[in-house]
Amino acid sequence: MAGPAIRALELGKVLAQDFTVVVFSPVEGGAPPRGQLPANLRLVRGGGAKTLRALAEEAETIFIQSNVLKPYPFLSQLGKYLILDLYDPYLFSVLVQYKNDPVQADASYRMMHQVLETHMLACDLAVCASERQRDYWIGRFCAQGRIDPRLYKLDPSLRKLIDVVPYGLPEQEPQKNGSGKGLRDIPGIGQQDPVLIWGGGIWDWFDPLSVIEAVKNCVDEIPDLRLVFMGTKSPNPKVEIMDMTKKARDLAASLSLLDKHVFFLDGWVDYDERVNYLLDATAAVSAHFDLPETRFSFRTRILDYLWCGLPILTTAGDGLAELIQQNGAGLVLPYQDSAAWAKAIKQVVNDQQERKNMQCGSKELSKMFYWQNNAEPLRRFLKNPYHLPQFEKVTMPTLFERAYSIYRRGGIGLISRRSRELINDILK
Repeated sequence: MAGPAIRALELGKVLAQDFTVVVFSPVEGGAPPRGQLPANLRLVRGGGAKTLRALAEEAETIFIQSNVLKPYPFLSQLGKYLILDLYDPYLFSVLVQYKNDPVQADASYRMMHQVLETHMLACDLAVCASERQRDYWIGRFCAQGRIDPRLYKLDPSLRKLIDVVPYGLPEQEPQKNGSGKGLRDIPGIGQQDPVLIWGGGIWDWFDPLSVIEAVKNCVDEIPDLRLVFMGTKSPNPKVEIMDMTKKARDLAASLSLLDKHVFFLDGWVDYDERVNYLLDATAAVSAHFDLPETRFSFRTRILDYLWCGLPILTTAGDGLAELIQQNGAGLVLPYQDSAAWAKAIKQVVNDQQERKNMQCGSKELSKMFYWQNNAEPLRRFLKNPYHLPQFEKVTMPTLFERAYSIYRRGGIGLISRRSRELINDILK
């Protein structure tokens, strides 16, 4: 599973403590998650529109991500309470992904923009992953005209429109589960080698190149240094291998690092087995570019790093990087600065006490992100659901409406003083 599926399943587990929950995926996928699911949670995979419609008609509330109404528009037409998950501000990713193909960029952006607008106007509650994201989404809702006097009267805080449900972590301590191999089982990696782990996909808005160049700059001093990219192909069959994955592999080969100091795992590590890889690592890395996507992202891989108490090396620019720096959970580096990355790698590998301090900071920071706590805004809504006021497109007030508004503010005297302005508008 990638981030969206993980989020749906884990929130479903938490909410099943109080409600009956069905998690639906149109994709069959691989083996089901290990461990017993809560009694109140049912997992339905590989079903079509007919199956989904039957499940939706039985439900009181529907919780969707922001591209679901395109293939399944009926979900917003059943009169159910509708929650929209906006944890991924994906329009910024679309801009990056198709930047070298103007035709595809234009068509994809325009289509996904309209799809997103449809979802935002249909929902009764939206949730996102951080307060910074919430600021962005409030701006979008306001520009749509969704935030109007009726909605403001319902809730001046706007928490009934959009609240924060961060990506989360399990509360139980991470433990190797013996279900599969880990980093130390990869040919070419020794039991004592310092290993840096890149814990997810290599998307076009990420910067693996600076990290690979930094490894090249470190191997003379740290000849047993290893960097492992844990995912190269998304488990979502619709997501193709991105250009940055190919660029990273080509760079590692050109620097004579491939399969010696830099390793790429084919495919995707199973969700239940990721812990075996993470706990084998010395430190974790995540690098990205100076983009709007960075500022409003919520790097889900970072939370796995925190859960396993790993020192984290990451680029500045996003909200999690700020928390990492504030809590001493790792080092935050400038954009596209391979020299700074090399210095940081040497510091975290060579300074055992510094590494231990970062591990403690990482574990402490992880306590902010338990699924159990993060789901509270969803619990509140499900206990007392509501429909938001129906959206009405913003239009210019008529002259009569303007005049009556002026009268309400200041009576005949104010209308008299503003009459020239009203007459000029009529003459236009």
